[in-house]
Amino acid sequence: MDEHSETVRASRRVQFSEVFHPIPVGNRAQRYVQVIEQIESAIRRGLLVPGDTLPTESQFCEGFGVARSTLRRAMDDLEERGIVARTQGSGTRIARALAIEYRPETSNTIFQAIARSHRQPRTVVTEFEPVITDDAIAVMTGFAVGTPLLRIIRERYANDTPIAGLETYLLPEALCFTREDLETKSLDAILHENGWTMDRVEYDIRARGLEPALTEFMQVDAGTPVLQEFRRGFHGTRLFSSGCNTYHPTNHRLHGVVDRGATTSFAE
Repeated sequence: MDEHSETVRASRRVQFSEVFHPIPVGNRAQRYVQVIEQIESAIRRGLLVPGDTLPTESQFCEGFGVARSTLRRAMDDLEERGIVARTQGSGTRIARALAIEYRPETSNTIFQAIARSHRQPRTVVTEFEPVITDDAIAVMTGFAVGTPLLRIIRERYANDTPIAGLETYLLPEALCFTREDLETKSLDAILHENGWTMDRVEYDIRARGLEPALTEFMQVDAGTPVLQEFRRGFHGTRLFSSGCNTYHPTNHRLHGVVDRGATTSFAE
């Protein structure tokens, strides 16, 4: 494992004081929203994992200092989004991890986003071979027809959850790694460490139907609406990396913030 990996612990019954804290009286946000935020924050930080059984309704109400109606509204929201599952007689458990939040307008990578979510970035490299740019590759990548390239196709997971299918085309002179390196490391980080900095990145995001080749990996039907991101990376003014990322329709989300002084933003 590399520096971004984690040890996945077994699920357990969670005590309120281990993870949560009472909702401050002076906080003006709606109280059910604050309940949701505490639970989602605990999942992002790895304090809650799929399979964990949450405190009982009575323990939650007493601990947070909220009414049962407030707690039930929060749990209804989380259940509707598939984050928790409630079973009569067994309680409420964490059903799945939150979607990976990725901001394409930054220099952050999907690999880094997964690591920050306290999950292990894992990659399966399905193709790693030289190609000559044809008309179809030229249209997608921006490289001239006839340009020799290295084609790399990867499946990116957070632990065992499928996140994105990555198809990258790279100039051969930028090859400073092995196929095995990509199983545990970020391609962008490897390139940067070896002097191939991405001084400029162009990206275009489009809605598409999922291609049949990715259905087994993503575990969803062909034609399911997904987002595809086409990225071109420049070292100085030279195009050296280009490709297409296909994002899982529920395990991944694009995330952005509009802030004062910012000139561009991308919202979820």
